Amino acid sequence: MKHFAPLEIEKEISEFWKKKGIYERVRKSREKSKPFFFADGPPYATGNIHMGTAQNKILKDAYIRFWRMQGFNVWDQPGYDTHGLPIEYQVEKNLGFTSKKDIESYGTAKFIKKCRSFATRFIGVMNDQFRDLGVWMDWERPYLTLNNSYIEAAWYTFKKAFENGHLYKDKYPVHVCPRCETAVSYNEIEYKKLADPSVFVKFPVKGEERTYFVIWTTTPWTLPANTGIMANPDFEYSYIKTEYGDTLIIAAELADKVLEKAGIEGYHVLKTVKGEKIIGLEYEHPLRDLVPALQNLKNAHRVVGERRHVSLDEGTGLVHTAPGHGAEDYRVGKREGLPVISPLNLDGTFSGEAGKWLEGKFSKSCDPIIIEKLSERNSLLKKETVVHDYPTCWRCSSPLLQMSVPQWFFRIEEIKDRIIKENEKVRWIPKWAGDRFRDWLTNLGDWPISRQRYWGIPLPIWECSCGHIEVIGSYEELRKKANLKEEIDFHRPDIDNVLIKCPECKKDMKRTPDVLDVWFDSGVSTWAALEYPRKKKLFEKLWPADFETEGPDQIRGWWNSQMITSMLTFGKAPFKNILFHGFVLDAKGVKMSKSKGNIVTPAEVIEKYGRDVMRFYLLSSAPWDDFYFNWDGVRETYKIFNVFWNVYEFVRTYAPEPVRQKPELEPEDLWILSRLNSLIKRTDAIKQYKLHQTVQEIGNFILNEFSRWYIKLIRDRVSVWYKGKDKQSAQWTLRHVLKKTILLMAPVSPYIAEKFYQGMGGENFSVHAESWPEADKSLISPELEDHMETIKAIVEAMAFARQEKRIKLKWPLSDVYIYTKEKRVSEAVKSLEKTLKLMGNVKNITLLRKSSGDMKEFPGGMLAIGGVVEEEVMLRELIRKIQVMRKKEGLHVTETIRTWIKSDSETEKTLEKWRDDISSGTGSMELHIGEIRKEKDKLEVNGRTIHIGFEKTEAGK
Repeated sequence: MKHFAPLEIEKEISEFWKKKGIYERVRKSREKSKPFFFADGPPYATGNIHMGTAQNKILKDAYIRFWRMQGFNVWDQPGYDTHGLPIEYQVEKNLGFTSKKDIESYGTAKFIKKCRSFATRFIGVMNDQFRDLGVWMDWERPYLTLNNSYIEAAWYTFKKAFENGHLYKDKYPVHVCPRCETAVSYNEIEYKKLADPSVFVKFPVKGEERTYFVIWTTTPWTLPANTGIMANPDFEYSYIKTEYGDTLIIAAELADKVLEKAGIEGYHVLKTVKGEKIIGLEYEHPLRDLVPALQNLKNAHRVVGERRHVSLDEGTGLVHTAPGHGAEDYRVGKREGLPVISPLNLDGTFSGEAGKWLEGKFSKSCDPIIIEKLSERNSLLKKETVVHDYPTCWRCSSPLLQMSVPQWFFRIEEIKDRIIKENEKVRWIPKWAGDRFRDWLTNLGDWPISRQRYWGIPLPIWECSCGHIEVIGSYEELRKKANLKEEIDFHRPDIDNVLIKCPECKKDMKRTPDVLDVWFDSGVSTWAALEYPRKKKLFEKLWPADFETEGPDQIRGWWNSQMITSMLTFGKAPFKNILFHGFVLDAKGVKMSKSKGNIVTPAEVIEKYGRDVMRFYLLSSAPWDDFYFNWDGVRETYKIFNVFWNVYEFVRTYAPEPVRQKPELEPEDLWILSRLNSLIKRTDAIKQYKLHQTVQEIGNFILNEFSRWYIKLIRDRVSVWYKGKDKQSAQWTLRHVLKKTILLMAPVSPYIAEKFYQGMGGENFSVHAESWPEADKSLISPELEDHMETIKAIVEAMAFARQEKRIKLKWPLSDVYIYTKEKRVSEAVKSLEKTLKLMGNVKNITLLRKSSGDMKEFPGGMLAIGGVVEEEVMLRELIRKIQVMRKKEGLHVTETIRTWIKSDSETEKTLEKWRDDISSGTGSMELHIGEIRKEKDKLEVNGRTIHIGFEKTEAGK
C-alpha cells in the first residue's frame, strides 16, 4: 500500500480543480436550483490569516458545500471592509502622523488615496490564502464597501431613515476619541482598567454660611461644565457640623463612610431631611469666576430630583451633573432645564470657554490642575485614586471623553421594541447567543452616525445657509439635482465638490463634510453586496440571508448594525439563521498573541498534517465554544485520516472492481450498512447547524466501525485467494460504504474526498457536484446494531480475561463460557456467533444457565475463557511469519509464491491438516511440506523449529 501523504494529495487535487474548472462547474450545475443566500461578514484585508480567521472561513466553506450537496444554488460571495478608522489609523502610523492636523497639512486627497491603496492591496493576498485552505467562494468577485454601487445602497438606507423620521441632528454628549478626533458609537467602545483621581468636592449652598453640598467624581476635568446636582427625593440627607465649623450635606446612609475617608473625627448631625426638601436649592460653583462658560447662565447650579441615577452604592448620594459630558446627565439636565455646556475641542483640549488657565491643555491631564485649584479655595474635601473600568477606543486604545458635539443621529430607542421583537423570528444557534443579542438590543440608545473623518462613505446630506437640507438616496437623484454629466467617485474629496441648488433660496448647498460610521457600511451588506437598489432582481430572489456565522464580537458589531439598518430600511431582520462561533485560543485557553509566543498559524499545521486534517480538527468541536488548540488533538485527527487512507487502499486492493448486482449479504454486511445509514440519518443535525456532531460521528465510524471492526470481520472473505460465495457481498459492501463515507467527508475535508471519489471511479465530474446521501431506512436495524454492540462488549471482556492469563490476542482460545439473564444478550450471541468467534478468536461458545466463580463481567452478563488451541497457535504464527517475509521481499498481495516448509515429522503431519489454510493465507500457489528449498527464514514456536523457503511464481502460474 502507498503511504498517506496529505500534501501530495492536496497539491494533486488543487491542480485538478484548477485545470478542470471544477469550482465553476459545480456552481453552474446548481444554477437552476432553489437559491440559498449565505452572507459573509466582511473582514479587513490585513494580509495575515490567523487560526481564528481560518476557522471562520472553513466553517463557512463546510456549510456552503453541504447546502450545495443538498441541491441548493448557494450564493457564496465573500466581502471586505475597506473604510473607516482602522484603515486611517494604519495609514497615519505609516506616515508618522499623530493628529488630524497632520492629515490636513499632508492633504486630504493624498491621504484618502493612500487609504484606498492600503485597504485594497492585500485583498488578492487574502483571497489566495483562503483558497489555500480549500475554501470555495467567489474570490473573483468579492463585494467591496468602497464601490459606488455599495455606497449608493448605504445612501438608500440613510434616506429611508430620513424619510421615516429617524434622522436628527443634535448637540448631544457622545464618546469621542481625542486621538482620532471623532465620535465613536457604543459598539466601538472597549472598557479597560485605568487609574483615575477620586475626589470629594464641596459646593457652597447659596445663601447659607459655610454650608456645602458634597459631591463625588472620578472625572475632575468635567467640573468646569457642572451645572447641577442630582439628589434622590426618597433618600435621607444629613446636615453635619464638623469640628472645623463647616456644615456638610451628605446622604445619611453614606455620611460616616465619607467623613472617615476625609479624616474628620469630630462631627455631629444638625438635622436630617428628605431629599425632596433640598431639591431646588441653589449653590455657588467654586470655579465659576475662572470659567467663562459658567458665567451668565440661567437656571444653573441647583439641585434637581432624580431616582434612577442616584444610588447609595458609592459616593455621597449627591451626583455631580454635567449635561454636556454624559448621556444620563444630559437626559436629566434637559428634563430639568439645566444649561448644557462642553468647553472642549474634538482633540480633547479645553477651548477658550474653559478659561485661560485651562485653554489648549488636554482635558484629562488637567485633573491635577483643577484639583489644586479646588484645594486652594477650600472646596476639596478628599482626594484619592481609584482603578475602575474606563471606556477606550477599540481601534487605537485611547481613553474616550464624553463631550457634546453636533452630530447626526438615528432614532433607535423609539424602534428598539420592534427590533427586539423581530429578533425573536431569527434562529440563533445556540439559543443563548440569541439571548445575549437580545440583552444587547435592550440597551440600545440612539446611534450617533456621523464621523468627522476622511475615508468612509460620505454622509449624503447637503445643507444650505438658509437651513434647508437635502438627503440624497441614489446616484440618479444626485445626478439630477447636481446636474452631473457622468458618475464620479463618491468618496471625498470628489463628492465634496458637488453642489446642489437650494430649492428654497437658490443658493449653492454644500455637502456636510462628515462620513458615516463604518459599522453602517457593513450593516447594509446583505443588500449592498447584491447592488440593491441599482439591481432589484437578485435582491428579490435572495434576500434576506439564509445563513451567517461569525464570532462573539459581532453581537455588538455586524449583527447589531445589520439589524438596525435593516429595520430602518425594510422593517424586518436581514437574516434567518445565525451560527455563533467562539475564539480559537491556545491549549491553556489563552488568547494567541506574538507577545505571549503562543501563536500557531494555519501554515504550520498544514505543513505538518495538511489542510484536510486541520479542517476536520477545527470542525470537530461545538463552534459556539472557544476552541482550545492542542497539537495532540491534531495528531489524533491525523490518525483518523491515516486509517481512512488505509481503508481506501484496502478497498482498492481487495475490491478493485464494482460488483454489478447486489449479492446476498452476511450479518456483518447488514450491520455496517445499518450503521452507515443510521449515521446518514443523523446528519440531519447539519441542517440544524450542528455540523460538529456529524464530524465526530464520521471520525468514530471510520476509525472504530468501518476499519477496526468491519474490515477485520471480512478480511479473510476478500482475500485474493478466497473463493467463497460470500466474497462478492463483502466487496460490494466495502465499495458501497466507502463511497457513501466519501460523500459525508466532502464538505469537511474536500481534498481527500475528491481524491478517493476519483480513485473509486465516481460517476460525476466531482464529488462536490454529488448530492448528499439519503438514508435507506430499510437497511437500518436497531436490533442488529444493539446485538453487535453486545458482541463488542463481550470481545472486550475476553481481551481483559486474556490479559490476566497472559494469552495473546492472536492465539486461538478453545472456549468461552457466557452467563446472562438478559434475552438480548443471548440472542446477540446466537445470531452473531460467527462474528464473536472471529473477533474473539475462539473455537467454541457456550451459554451457561448459571454463573461460576471468577468470571469477567460485561454489560448484561459475565464470561470465562478456556485454554489455548496449541495447534492453531502454530498455524497462526506460521501464516503471520510468511506474510511478514513476503512484505520484506516487496511482494504485492496479488502476487503468488511457491512455498517449502520443513520441520520434524509430527509438526509436518499437523501442518498437513492445515494445508488449505496455509496456502490461502500466504498466497502460495504451490505448497511443499516436508522439503526445503530457497530457504528465507525459520520460525520457533512452542519448542518447535519450522524452516521456510519460497520464491515468486510467474504471473498467472
